[in-house]
Amino acid sequence: MKAVCGLAALSFSFVAGEDAQLYADYNFQKYIAEHGKSYSAGELAQRESIFSDNLEKVKSHNREYHAGVHTWWATMNHLADMTPDEFQALRSKKIDPSQHPVVQLTAAAGGNPDSIDWREKGAVTPVKNQGGCGSCWAFSATETMESAYQVASGKLLTLAPQTYVNCVKNPNTCGGTGGCEGATMELAFNLTVQTGIALESDIPYRGSDQTCKAYKAAVKCTGYVKNPTNDAAAFETALATMPQAITVAAGAWQFYGGGLFKGCSSGLFKSNTLDHGVQAVGYTQDYWIVRNSWGASWGEKGFIRISRANDAKTFTDSSPADGVACKPYPKTQTVGGECGILFDTSYPTGVTAGDESIVV
Repeated sequence: MKAVCGLAALSFSFVAGEDAQLYADYNFQKYIAEHGKSYSAGELAQRESIFSDNLEKVKSHNREYHAGVHTWWATMNHLADMTPDEFQALRSKKIDPSQHPVVQLTAAAGGNPDSIDWREKGAVTPVKNQGGCGSCWAFSATETMESAYQVASGKLLTLAPQTYVNCVKNPNTCGGTGGCEGATMELAFNLTVQTGIALESDIPYRGSDQTCKAYKAAVKCTGYVKNPTNDAAAFETALATMPQAITVAAGAWQFYGGGLFKGCSSGLFKSNTLDHGVQAVGYTQDYWIVRNSWGASWGEKGFIRISRANDAKTFTDSSPADGVACKPYPKTQTVGGECGILFDTSYPTGVTAGDESIVV
């Protein structure tokens, strides 16, 4: 399922519509040059056909954006030549419906701040890239462990998602069959309780399934909790405390270029199927700030602003088998907020430095 230095010192404001291109003179050759693409002779025609179909969709959406119909614009990014199955593979995150503690945090005296951005507080590492591996769940868990440790200790470490890809066991096929074929943040947090997570420098990301071997635990936790389902106030309070691991419907995110995103509930790319693990890193009264793992060239330097206009609304996820981990699958499920952002949110507890012992 992809870095910026000195995040705490950067400004994260965006100019509305600055990249909303109409692509009047854009073609496949320019796309190949822009993104450094190369294809085999056998796939060239297929990729050009996919590109052409998606270019028309992006053009149509951006014309409507300039007409004031939408609050976000689309772009012909590095994902624009993917087949539906390839794009789905990036989003192989499902929900673990097993028993777990649900905790509603109490807002600080005087209520939550009007806005918070954990990037500006030095609690967010540079944007990562999961590549073609369906490891979004591992990135979401890793990023949230990094942030939780920084909030607890003041020290920001770069941890290794490959730890989870290699070592999370998934005997009940929750979210897939494990590794690049999918699992859950909950399983990753559980492994962190047992054996911790390594530093990225110790287990570099490979973007493929590897054998689990002995490693040093850089960070551990004592457990995790879930926030109340479809509750914007509870989620805001949790997010005011630390960044959160979340599940979203990202089927409509493929061409996101910037702006205030409302594309899950309306528009050409509409989808409410929960299928992708990401990290929430802040909020304003108008939007949630979400970090993706598709690289810094995607969206707003790797981030997306999800509209809060639908915080009080719910939507029907008609394909829970794509978003509910273990059988039996319900026929539908009700998800709250834009892209179902309020349905499945969690964070690790008792985060401390690892004991540095060798673990497996």
